[in-house]
Amino acid sequence: MDLSLISLLSFLITFQLLFVSVFLITHKKGNHRNNILLGTLFILIAWNMGDLTLQMNGIVLKLEFLQHIDDGFFLLYGPVIYLYAQGVIYRDFNLTRVKLLHLIPYFVVTISLLSSRNLLPRTTEDIINNDLTWQFYLISALMYVHFFVYLGLSYKSLLKYRNIIKNKYSQIVQINLDWLSFSINTFGILTFLSLIHNFIGLLGNRSVLLFTLVFLLIFVFYFVNKVILKALRQPEIFAGITQTESTKYLGSNLTPSQIEEYKNQLLTLLRTKKPYLNPQVSIADLSEKLSISTKHLSQVINQTFDKSFFDFINAYRIKEVQNILKESTDDKLTVLEAMYQAGFNSKSSFNTAFKKETGLTPTEFRKMI
Repeated sequence: MDLSLISLLSFLITFQLLFVSVFLITHKKGNHRNNILLGTLFILIAWNMGDLTLQMNGIVLKLEFLQHIDDGFFLLYGPVIYLYAQGVIYRDFNLTRVKLLHLIPYFVVTISLLSSRNLLPRTTEDIINNDLTWQFYLISALMYVHFFVYLGLSYKSLLKYRNIIKNKYSQIVQINLDWLSFSINTFGILTFLSLIHNFIGLLGNRSVLLFTLVFLLIFVFYFVNKVILKALRQPEIFAGITQTESTKYLGSNLTPSQIEEYKNQLLTLLRTKKPYLNPQVSIADLSEKLSISTKHLSQVINQTFDKSFFDFINAYRIKEVQNILKESTDDKLTVLEAMYQAGFNSKSSFNTAFKKETGLTPTEFRKMI
């Protein structure tokens, strides 16, 4: 496989990464701090890609410091992704000096690598010919572990956020942070491919190594273009969705009799007023109508019905859909129309919830009745 073609692809990706970085950093809408963090991440990747392009063309910078300063950038990817995730998820997140502690591993490893230059591959041929020390592979393995730890922490924060909003809102499609989930998953896949590429050199097979390199570059190319399309079509995804603070009811002083009383009040409200027909109804709306704190109402729903607010309200909506379809005399009434009447505003969420609650798809239920 011709290295010049790989070099051309690497140069193209570097240019696109820089384009996305400039767009994010200069983007005026949304949370500027989050935009800068994401833009910084793409600049780091662009630097790595640019260095790869130079190596492929046999270009060696006179200042070795500039040539090797990016060898430890992999230790910055994880912290930057994690900090970006925290900034997206939490309203009160701030970039304080304490956060700089996340950069310590990068500086330690970079200084170590620069002082032991024999550990570093000087050209692409060094990697292709497997002319690397075992210490290089050990350090690389630790870098990958470091990255996946941060990726896991980011995903853990996202799952916590999603559990919180499911206890607050009945519609979560617009605030589910699918963009963040896509980014975390993609970086995970990208890093796994990079892991395979770096360690496949131990096999000493030039063709396989070049093939994995091309595959890695194509995946980066796909990801960059995906970001560009999302950025240009939906700039609001970079606006930084604010955190819904945790309302965990640990230490609640509700007695069993109070829980039962609140439960009955809630059921009466749902039966008589049918607030679930409002697509945007939230636990705060019901709390206001019942004069019960959201914290206590969340506890009642979670403990009594063993469901989140999201699942609890959608269960009522599904029953409403079933009743509409059963009682309708209009043969032309569609499942979609019944879905909107019952308070759903997302077809995908409706289909998922209906299947989970009844064990049938909406179409199967319609045929059955």
